[in-house]
Amino acid sequence: MAKVTIIGAGAMGSALTVPLTENGHQVRLWGTELDSGIIEKLRKGLPHPKHKHHLPPQIETYQADELSEATKDAELVIMAITSDALGIIFERVVPYLKKGMIVGSVSKGFDYSKNGQIVILPEILEALLPKTLCPDISLIVVGGPCKAVEVVWRSPTAVTYSSKNIEAAKFMQSLLMTEVYRVEVTTDVIGTEVCAAMKNAYSVGLGLAEGFKTKQGFLHNNTKAALFAFATAEMGILTKAMGGSLESVIGLPGIGDLEVTGEAGRNRMLGEVIGGGLPASKAIEKMKQEGITVEGYPAIKFGYYLAKQLEQDQKLSIDQMPLLEGLYNILYNNAPAYQTVMRLLQNCTGYYK
Repeated sequence: MAKVTIIGAGAMGSALTVPLTENGHQVRLWGTELDSGIIEKLRKGLPHPKHKHHLPPQIETYQADELSEATKDAELVIMAITSDALGIIFERVVPYLKKGMIVGSVSKGFDYSKNGQIVILPEILEALLPKTLCPDISLIVVGGPCKAVEVVWRSPTAVTYSSKNIEAAKFMQSLLMTEVYRVEVTTDVIGTEVCAAMKNAYSVGLGLAEGFKTKQGFLHNNTKAALFAFATAEMGILTKAMGGSLESVIGLPGIGDLEVTGEAGRNRMLGEVIGGGLPASKAIEKMKQEGITVEGYPAIKFGYYLAKQLEQDQKLSIDQMPLLEGLYNILYNNAPAYQTVMRLLQNCTGYYK
């Protein structure tokens, strides 16, 4: 039996308690200050408010001021925090890390390094580790199609664990893999993370096609399929430019995660509202007022700026990323969604050669 601490009591963090307890491990679920209401409900035996299901009764729950107790003697610490808060929360966790611990992350996105460069999230975590500890802490990132509620339901699910230390990835795999929660391991951290972040961005684009149905009065499945193909190609271009493997793009972290995220969720919802005719600025403000965090919104900006950064390094041309550039203009410059997508399709030949 291993001792596992999950940092973040949101939908995904809480969902991972299911395969872990099914395998007989001691599981501690720690909530940030924003999760205090969730932890209180769980302690009262109530369903988790995110996915409306009861969690395994044997898990231990901890409030924000109980981080020391939550992490004591943990062999695996899983970061399940939104990308914008990951670094801040990890800084609080670092003092409790010991040599030999393994840190997993289900967070997906980009952030700025200390020198102002856009980097994948594992680089943010590595930079926060003390130099004396960094060589002895293995980081694992999680990618692939994985809706939290379906993990709770025990729907058959397949994901990817990626780490520079393949043995650490295999160890985490051994703790979580069950009959229905299946895990493959790889060393392609870059490919897994680029795909994990960019599928959020491109899912907004797939949502646009769903919204066009409302605005135009007829289905746009052909449009959506074309955007899916363009998104896959652009994830490949960006991944290759970053030094990742195309195997991740055509596997679970890439097209697998893009498909499930484009079918439902907050990113698709944002695109659908914009595609239906609401200006992007108003759609974003509406979702903020409703307390809905859409990670695809910052992912589009980060992805676009990253592409420009790579263009300066002569690793790609922004002309190879017309869908990403179009999404950036729609979301950040209020460009008309339908006309922007139509223009993309009219000029699609030769973009991705």
